[in-house]
Amino acid sequence: MRELARLLPVRRAVLFGSWARGRATARSDVDVLVIYADPPRPDAYALVWRTLQTPGLEPHVYAESEAAAIQETLDRMTAGGIDLLRSPLDAEHC
Repeated sequence: MRELARLLPVRRAVLFGSWARGRATARSDVDVLVIYADPPRPDAYALVWRTLQTPGLEPHVYAESEAAAIQETLDRMTAGGIDLLRSPLDAEHC
């Protein structure tokens, strides 16, 4: 996660879904939400994918402005999730 934060201005990264709830099976995706500082970048998804290199990774990658537009959905998705990274700036605004 440190390498990703070095390459992308990550504000928050959350593990959610079955892995966060302790109910993962061998077929479970590894759901990770990554929110990064604006502006939106067309390479962000690929950058997360390449940097984390996790088998079964299912990244959900949004710039802050994109995440704000679907905040309620993201809150439902990540309820009970585990913060992997949270910048002080993000903590102030949540």
